[in-house]
Amino acid sequence: MSCEEEELRTEIKDAEKLHGHLGPFLVIGVRMGIVAKKIGKGSRLRATVKVPLLTPFSCVIDGIQSTTKCTIGNQKLKTENSPKDMTARFNLQDQNKIVAIRVNLLTVEELTNKISEHASMEELAWKVAKMPESQLFTIKTQ
Repeated sequence: MSCEEEELRTEIKDAEKLHGHLGPFLVIGVRMGIVAKKIGKGSRLRATVKVPLLTPFSCVIDGIQSTTKCTIGNQKLKTENSPKDMTARFNLQDQNKIVAIRVNLLTVEELTNKISEHASMEELAWKVAKMPESQLFTIKTQ
């Protein structure tokens, strides 16, 4: 297992402890946080997360909180309700940059369909963990 895969596995397990269970949208949040940290290279982060504020979509928020340590309590995380779109905007304060990470809507639809068919949440979570970043997200840096 590569160093990157080991880091992802550890981050997912930590997020699962915080969140209480493992699911695909939690892993999406973990992956978003990892991307922001990788691009930020140690920069202090602030995050605004737009997701439908309903489970399972809101689980993304806990994945981001666990991975980035941006939380509602420390006021480095803000959430906004979105009817469909799932986007996290990370302010890289030390670099004066913003990274916007948008979840591919087709992926969200596929996951939602599999969940409605009673697929295993854990299996879906590990499937998301293995998806190529380019298939899962659109990433823009400003």
